[in-house]
Amino acid sequence: MQGDMLKYYSRNQFFLSQMGIWPYQSRMIKILLPFIFVSAEMSVFATQVLLLYDTWGDMSMTVEGIVNVILLVGATIKLVNVVLNNKKLQHLLQLMDEHWQLFHSESELHILRQYANIGHKITKYYSVYINIFVVMFMTIPLLPKVLDVIIPLNESRPSVFVIAGEWGVDKEKYYYPILLHSYVAAIVSTRCMVNVDTMYIVCVLHGCSLFSAIGIRVENIFDKIKLNDEEETMSKKHIVMKEYNSGEYYEMIMLDSAFKTATFLILSLNVMILSLIGLQLLNKMGQTQEVIRFGCIAVGAVTHLLSMCVPGQVLLDKSLEVFDKAYNAQWYTFSSKTTKLLSILLYRSFVPCTLSAGNMFVMSMATFSSVMHTAMSYFTTLLSVS
Repeated sequence: MQGDMLKYYSRNQFFLSQMGIWPYQSRMIKILLPFIFVSAEMSVFATQVLLLYDTWGDMSMTVEGIVNVILLVGATIKLVNVVLNNKKLQHLLQLMDEHWQLFHSESELHILRQYANIGHKITKYYSVYINIFVVMFMTIPLLPKVLDVIIPLNESRPSVFVIAGEWGVDKEKYYYPILLHSYVAAIVSTRCMVNVDTMYIVCVLHGCSLFSAIGIRVENIFDKIKLNDEEETMSKKHIVMKEYNSGEYYEMIMLDSAFKTATFLILSLNVMILSLIGLQLLNKMGQTQEVIRFGCIAVGAVTHLLSMCVPGQVLLDKSLEVFDKAYNAQWYTFSSKTTKLLSILLYRSFVPCTLSAGNMFVMSMATFSSVMHTAMSYFTTLLSVS
């Protein structure tokens, strides 16, 4: 990849490299690191299965076990999906690199840089935002130990665990190894979410930048050329515009095919986890530490859902703008050859470019609203039978 692209996507490269899912890493690293992370997730998953087996019927413990299982499964799905679609991700990055080399107009390059800069900032701030809640989540178990030193009581305060589970050993005796194991699971899960989501977002934003660049070209194309004297140049400009448009749709099709199945599964898990967390927050009302712990999970779940739906909505809006700008062009002054090219662009851009979840849901704010509404409905149902 060339310098311009690396300048804006270096943070994403670093994040994906941490998990062994950066397409340009060695084959050994791309096998070894995902295997280690998935193994870490599955080792904690086993403790949740044992917990559910031992405490089935205890509403509070059952709900907590299911919530933990959903988090672990969701993180694993994200990681495994990128591993399985690593070639598609590599192809997407190659297309993005080609786009940076194809555009030469300063206004168009400015648009690419603008959206890439937005993606760079989102990657940074999204990571910091999630890490703040992770740190809050992970420090809760340490508070009783700190208070035992600062404000000791006649007896030690009860130990608090990051993740409830059944390890098959004395939890008090092996508290710190269990705590370390739980920390590893929490860090791996959140890194999977942040690393994959931010790469997904920057790919979508790059697509939005291409739609904006196409719109600018359509708006200004008649100012740049003279119909009678430079007909050949005009046709070439339109052909290039058409190629950009086709390439952009091809890129979005690849992005959609790489993520749509995983996105559908993650949406389903989001509905379940939001419903169950609401129930758990009511069960833990009055227990400040538990409320904070599950509140962090709830904030993370909603943020994650937004990170999937908002980029889809922006992409949909930007793709529709191409139709509006092409429709408002001075088509009546174009030659028949140019008009045919414009009609192709109008016909294709009439249908917005979207990202889907299993070919069933379009990723947009309407889907976000639908998921939240469904989660609230399930929460109300669970509350009535609990």
